[in-house]
Amino acid sequence: MVTEMDVMGFDERQRWAWLQANRVTLVLVGLTWLGMIIWDLVQGRFPRFLIVMVPVFSVARFVSFRLYLRTRG
Repeated sequence: MVTEMDVMGFDERQRWAWLQANRVTLVLVGLTWLGMIIWDLVQGRFPRFLIVMVPVFSVARFVSFRLYLRTRG
């Protein structure tokens, strides 16, 4: 399978930096999500969507993983 790192011709140092940047991005998104939940709670609103979206996206990721795993055999 060709990844974006292969397409852009990354060497090992660039691959490592790309993966680290992805990790930092995910941490920032997670902290922002938590902040949005806290903000809604402070404002007296229940953040249904914010709480429900994580397991929904997790299930979607798991299902797509299983589908891709099965097709790559």
